[in-house]
Amino acid sequence: MKHKLIFALAAILALIGGYTYAQSKQMAVDLTVERLIEAKVPQETGKLMDPATYRLPYIAETYKIAADNREALDKQFCYCYCALNPRFNHKSLLTCFTDDHGANCGVCMSQARETAEMTKAGKTPREIAMYFKEKYTGPNSHNHTH
Repeated sequence: MKHKLIFALAAILALIGGYTYAQSKQMAVDLTVERLIEAKVPQETGKLMDPATYRLPYIAETYKIAADNREALDKQFCYCYCALNPRFNHKSLLTCFTDDHGANCGVCMSQARETAEMTKAGKTPREIAMYFKEKYTGPNSHNHTH
């Protein structure tokens, strides 16, 4: 009986801890999204990888799209969560294309392409950000992570 009580208490604490972590992660995302949208100066000023570096056309094209849409990508949070990961500590979606990170992540490439398409269609950075928030964290998302 004592073991069951300890197990139940541990399970409850794990659930509370997981819920608290999820809340704090979402708060960090929301704050970062807002900071990027409101930024008056570029967040990522580094050189992007040369698209010619990549032999696969889809990857090379995506790096070209990133180069052609620096300002738009620099206003977006990347939902592979590289900005929250201390291993990467990226500034914005644009940062994913300063090295091979973007080439190895479908989320980064998809977001770069969608950002460029929506920007061309006249969407604002906020509208694009809200689209990604719904896509990656909304009730119908599968919570894509890197």
